[in-house]
Amino acid sequence: MEYAIIILLAIAVLLLVISFYGKDRVKILQEEIDQLSLSVVQETYLIKKKVKVLEEELLTNDIDYDMGPPKTSAFDLSNSSILSLYDQDFSYEEIGKRTNLPVEEVRLIIEQAKKMGLIDG
Repeated sequence: MEYAIIILLAIAVLLLVISFYGKDRVKILQEEIDQLSLSVVQETYLIKKKVKVLEEELLTNDIDYDMGPPKTSAFDLSNSSILSLYDQDFSYEEIGKRTNLPVEEVRLIIEQAKKMGLIDG
């Protein structure tokens, strides 16, 4: 009986020594989880950064769109030709045909020019 207790005690000490030098699977798993969480944080940061860049691009596109066409566009040239034709006593219909614009739009442009004092009304 004494031999059995001594053998069991020796096996216990041997297993205790082996456990200190063996691989700790929990530690390995913990390192993998830490690595995974770090990569998720990095990817989230990159995604937020890209979303911010896209939002800024959309804002600048909206601002450019709200500013409208430049003041020296073909639209202004069309307005000046409409006003010069009106000064030459052409009717709204004739001006519309010559400028390829609807008669109502020609009328609105001329009325606006009258309000601004560009032509006599």
